[in-house]
Amino acid sequence: CSGLYCDEKVTISTLPQDISLQKLVEGNMRYVDNAPVHPPQGQVRRNELLNSQSPFATIVSCSDSRVPPEIIFDVGLGDIFVVRVAGNVVGPIELDTVEYASEILKSPLIMVLGHANCGAVDAVIKGESISEDIENIAPFIEPAVQRASSMKGDTLENAIILNVQNTKKALEQSPVIKKLLNANKLKIVCGYYELGTGKVRMLD
Repeated sequence: CSGLYCDEKVTISTLPQDISLQKLVEGNMRYVDNAPVHPPQGQVRRNELLNSQSPFATIVSCSDSRVPPEIIFDVGLGDIFVVRVAGNVVGPIELDTVEYASEILKSPLIMVLGHANCGAVDAVIKGESISEDIENIAPFIEPAVQRASSMKGDTLENAIILNVQNTKKALEQSPVIKKLLNANKLKIVCGYYELGTGKVRMLD
């Protein structure tokens, strides 16, 4: 199989973080195949979540309206903890939020999810970020753009992928996240969402 979307069933370990990744894999497969099962989202599920939550994964994704994590992974209420910001970057506020999900809610998996044709990354490439609306986000994306400019292939796609990987590296520098990673209680993976096919492919 290649990437996160596979035609064959994937067999992985029984670690919580790997089980969580498998759930995302299977949910995305259902979405791509136009066969979502729409896990519980009604009154019964709402009642179950009144006093607590136990999301099985944390998704750090772009705010782009074409990339709703709950839909593309076919999950229900309370299943995933989503942090969305243009360019799927992690500043102090986003980091606090991810740390909360990982340490307090015990979410065992973090996926940093980039996507094709990301407008935030494209704006930085075109030099529009300073005078436009993402001047506070652009500094997080600029290192990826600078590196991508000297690479072969599509500059935008390369920059998007590098930006996702940079966000993962930033998360790994957090003492809270690092402690959980070292204890094998947490896993961080990178994904790339294809707008046309709906597939999420792994970048790791």
